[in-house]
Amino acid sequence: MELTAEQRKEEQKRRRFIANAWMLMEKTGQAPAPSKDYCQLLVTTEGVIWRWWKISLRRSAVVYPGEWAIAREDVEDDERLMGEIERTFGPDVKDQVIHLCNRSNDFLSKLPQKLLVKIASYLSLEDVIAMAHCSKAFRRCCLTDCLWRNIFLQHHKHISPEIEQLAAEHTWRKIFFTDKLRLQMLMSRQRTQMKLQSNENEIQNKQIVPVNGNEEVSVVEP
Repeated sequence: MELTAEQRKEEQKRRRFIANAWMLMEKTGQAPAPSKDYCQLLVTTEGVIWRWWKISLRRSAVVYPGEWAIAREDVEDDERLMGEIERTFGPDVKDQVIHLCNRSNDFLSKLPQKLLVKIASYLSLEDVIAMAHCSKAFRRCCLTDCLWRNIFLQHHKHISPEIEQLAAEHTWRKIFFTDKLRLQMLMSRQRTQMKLQSNENEIQNKQIVPVNGNEEVSVVEP
């Protein structure tokens, strides 16, 4: 059905409105074989823009690029758009587009673990504990040794080699919540164990050699 001039003007206005809204996601790629078309997906706060450039091997073929502009509330029900997105970028991207348009996407939990740990390092201890109860992703982040090392450093300003070794054995979270007296006991026990281990190594490194072919032996340091 041919659009009237007024309808075309309204369509162009609607497309500009969607395209100029706040950008949430952009993806470009080539459709899977046998198609060689290039596609662009734009997701904004007001809807989805889908653009394509058809690639034809025939020299005589004149192919123009195309564009769809779908309002946010109509995206999930548009089977044509959903099919093209899934065919080109896969089902995961399609689900992400639906979540974005429904405004139910959790951006924070999708951040890389290293970045989440960096953000959590600026929170207070109470907020870190509360954050661990929000989701599985946040819980994993709040239990990482890297985060608790940062928290320990914020409260103690210095980390000795003995503390580093204790943390390697007991985790930084356990070291942080251990009271000072208990921590001193652990460090003392660790020093004792290291001294005993050092003595055992010295004994093992000593060599026993015969003297003049007799049974008597002399212990010689290497």
